[in-house]
Amino acid sequence: MREGQDKFARLMRLDQLLRTPEGRTLKEILTDSQMDNISERLLRDNLKELEEKYGAVYEATLHRGRERLWRYKDTNFSVMQQTSKDMEVIRHSLENLSLFQGDPRYDMLRFYLMGLEKGVSESGISFMSFDNNNDVVGLEHVETILEAITHKYPLKMWYKPFNKDEFSSNVHPYHLRQYNKRWFLFAYSEDRKVILNYPLDRIARLEHLSKPYIDTDVDFEEYFDDIVGVTNNVDCPLEKVVLKVSNKSIDYIRTKPLHWSQTELKELRTENDSFFQLKLKINTELEMLLFSYSDAIEVIGPSWLREKFAEKARTMCDMYKV
Repeated sequence: MREGQDKFARLMRLDQLLRTPEGRTLKEILTDSQMDNISERLLRDNLKELEEKYGAVYEATLHRGRERLWRYKDTNFSVMQQTSKDMEVIRHSLENLSLFQGDPRYDMLRFYLMGLEKGVSESGISFMSFDNNNDVVGLEHVETILEAITHKYPLKMWYKPFNKDEFSSNVHPYHLRQYNKRWFLFAYSEDRKVILNYPLDRIARLEHLSKPYIDTDVDFEEYFDDIVGVTNNVDCPLEKVVLKVSNKSIDYIRTKPLHWSQTELKELRTENDSFFQLKLKINTELEMLLFSYSDAIEVIGPSWLREKFAEKARTMCDMYKV
């Protein structure tokens, strides 16, 4: 469980304990079975956060012997009640987004809002989660990049590729895209004279440049249509990729298509296998995606791609001494 989820569950349990009329000592709170194994200092920080962020007021005169008992002055107070106004905003947003039902972009936003509204119970138990990478490197550059895209100015970028020396380059940013838990900047490179993608986790530093901005007529709504992932070589042709899929794995491919162009070649189906065709540019991301299915997918064509996968299989056989 990530720290963010731990903390939220802890605050919700603390909220419950502080509503009990008899109150709790710090030791009793720390040893509660539903609380994390945290230090007294962190517990005091959490109590202070409830006070400063959510408006909690504590009863200061309640003691058991010399030990202070902690509880809300008003035991009807609850953090969940304090967030009710935020929930109303979310509910209103959900109602407005229903007008766009069917558009995957708005459906995804609606899904995230539903997660905020309903994804955590009052007890702090999470029953809805998202496969995000909260620790991804490079997110500190997002605001700078978005400002440059919005106001159309170039950036000087210091970039450190894997296993290579750092270099600087002037880039004209156009688009940000997330893929496979990484963020990528799409920008025109003054050095290479083409649009390239740069993983944000490889960017060391960015600096505003006071010089003319080179705009683009590329439609990034369509830029990714012919690829899987982020690598779009403009000189690479569209190819038909034919795949044989074991009928044991067929439901995975049908319910989660590898690419929007995926079609099933029903005329080729056999008792044990089904066949699919993709029409797209073949790039590293596609190859990695296909390889992730192991023996559930066999590449039939094009022949050069099939041979490439055969070579990978031979290398793995040698690696594992099969």
